[in-house]
Amino acid sequence: MRNHEDFGLDDWPTGGVSRSHAIHVAYIRAVRRAGRPVDEYVTVAEVARRDRWTCGACGEPVPQRWSAAETERAPVLAFTVPLAKGGRYVKANMRLTHLSCTSFADRVLARDLRLSLTGVPSTKVKASGTDTHCVNGHELAGANLLRAGDGRRRCRQCRNDRERVPA
Repeated sequence: MRNHEDFGLDDWPTGGVSRSHAIHVAYIRAVRRAGRPVDEYVTVAEVARRDRWTCGACGEPVPQRWSAAETERAPVLAFTVPLAKGGRYVKANMRLTHLSCTSFADRVLARDLRLSLTGVPSTKVKASGTDTHCVNGHELAGANLLRAGDGRRRCRQCRNDRERVPA
């Protein structure tokens, strides 16, 4: 019997969403944030089979199964031509890499992928009216709770993190 430490592309993480679907959702969000169209459904497994489970950055084999301690070696997709430079979300523009061999310009994509790979996919973009914490784990109460004009709840800490300019 496998336990929660055993991860792979076809396993089911907590929350009822397949890991492969959670990874796909992370990429779709990144494509939409970049204002690009979603051209096709791309999965890690399809690109991995095409690339023969070899990292496009370092040339080392990419494991089909990994443990929580080996998350940095987990398979992810990298854009050959980045979205910011006109790249598209299609199989021809994706290559298989290790998580540690890829640097993501989109910090939210990097966070969503890490959450998906460790079995805790974040499928929610905003907090619902019953959530006690935001998707990043900050408590939605007191001074940290913002209310939008339409009644939606927002996390002040996440907003501050987004608006903070890197030094």
